[in-house]
Amino acid sequence: MIRFVTIAAAAAALIAGPAAAQSMKISTRDKTPEQLHADIAKAAKKVCTRAVVGASFPREMYASCYKYAVKTAVADVNDPALARVAGSQMAAN
Repeated sequence: MIRFVTIAAAAAALIAGPAAAQSMKISTRDKTPEQLHADIAKAAKKVCTRAVVGASFPREMYASCYKYAVKTAVADVNDPALARVAGSQMAAN
């Protein structure tokens, strides 16, 4: 099982350039799917907030970056229970 998942603001970095690339590692060890999703969301907020500083359209870039970062991190973990939690959270937003 993956012990760490890396949250990356790749979508924003593609638009803003390599200097804006941000990432953060979070541990997956001994966490419920709900706890892990909360940690992924928190990390995505941090890296995407940093990545859109100075952007022409920061709100739009942030939203795109956040969705991409969470989706990618959940896919990297490859846990069906986490995918269900993430899906229900995205549907609620």
